[in-house]
Amino acid sequence: MEQVGLVTKIDGNMAQVEVKRMSACGHNCENCSGSCNSPSVKVYIPNTLNVKEGDYVEIKTKTKSVLKYTILIYMIPFVMLILGIVLGMYVFKSIGIKSYENFSFLLGLIFLTIAYIILKRIDKKVEKDGELAFEMTRKI
Repeated sequence: MEQVGLVTKIDGNMAQVEVKRMSACGHNCENCSGSCNSPSVKVYIPNTLNVKEGDYVEIKTKTKSVLKYTILIYMIPFVMLILGIVLGMYVFKSIGIKSYENFSFLLGLIFLTIAYIILKRIDKKVEKDGELAFEMTRKI
């Protein structure tokens, strides 16, 4: 996955690069009448090309890794929420609680909270292992 970013800061052998998020509407704001404001993301990348502040660079990461972690980020909370609700409905209904739907929803929210804790740990592991590491490919 390649994107273009603006080098905003140099800190030793690391460069802070500001990358605009690509939107789902075609990546070309001139052709879009949606007037959306595309937020930017700042990433720290080893300055392998000896770029300076204000330079534009092409950065790259493995598409497979990005897709894998995107699926995890969306699916773990969804699955945990549904699991909590279904499990809660089964348990609370079987023990005879009248408003088992409300308690099931609360259990779903508890499972959702657990999912975000799991995701936080995965995020720390991915950052430590450098699995989503970006690299500069060329100066533009």
